[in-house]
Amino acid sequence: MQKVVWGAPSFWIERFPLYWGIDQGFFTEQEIDLEIWYSYGGPELAQAVSDGRIHIGEMGLPPFVAAYQQGLKAKIIGSSVIQQLDHYLAARPDIATTADLAGSRIGILSMGSCDSYFIRKMLNLHDIDPDDDVKLTPLGEEYGKLDLFGEGRIDAAFVPEPQLSHGEHRGMLRVIDRVGNHYPHYQWGIILASDAWLAHARDLLGRLMQAFRQSCRSIMDRPGQTIELGSRVFGVSPEVFERALQRDLPRWEIDARLDMDGLQSALEVQQEMGLVAANVSLDEMVLQL
Repeated sequence: MQKVVWGAPSFWIERFPLYWGIDQGFFTEQEIDLEIWYSYGGPELAQAVSDGRIHIGEMGLPPFVAAYQQGLKAKIIGSSVIQQLDHYLAARPDIATTADLAGSRIGILSMGSCDSYFIRKMLNLHDIDPDDDVKLTPLGEEYGKLDLFGEGRIDAAFVPEPQLSHGEHRGMLRVIDRVGNHYPHYQWGIILASDAWLAHARDLLGRLMQAFRQSCRSIMDRPGQTIELGSRVFGVSPEVFERALQRDLPRWEIDARLDMDGLQSALEVQQEMGLVAANVSLDEMVLQL
């Protein structure tokens, strides 16, 4: 058995294939002892890869590209299950639309994370200045915690599943926007691997990806059988987890195949925003496994 630490920037339903794969023995069949490590932010995860603390993980494309420009020695090797921008902005029930967010406190994962890129775009569309008209609040390990709404510490936030469905079920929040509505063709969640492992542990990476794909396909084929484990992993009722899983499951990318056109579109969005250099090449960043 080989010990592998898989890095992730947040604890939400996108991680469920890892937990299901561990539970079903898919990684064990590949002689892999998988551990999931949380960085609570894309830039923080990129730093862990640079430091050699982890060699594989998932994150959003914007912070990966930013880190790559700054010298991150890693490549994109596949897509996470949430390929398109099924990323939901939720708010207190009395806030009806994104246009009503002026003066609000908005929770994001961390400065430089996908959240900080997307909220700026969404606010600007409504002539709301993200620097002066709202307060962006990095949440870190508190990301997705519903108590932040209950205690009045934030008015809106990007809320991951299954916490989103849990909050709706309790009447604490409602969805007011979806990032994918603004970026209809976009490769968002990516799996990255360090250059060191790509050079010296290609067989291990191949076995990792095989087990990951097997887990994703298993969830898609028999979602009802996963509800009990999902509710225990995320600490919600089976009803809430099933609702959370079914919200986006039909759009999951279960084979970890990258949408290359979506990657190019996403890169062009960042270039238009002045966040990446015009000469950044996908050919240098991508090695599909």
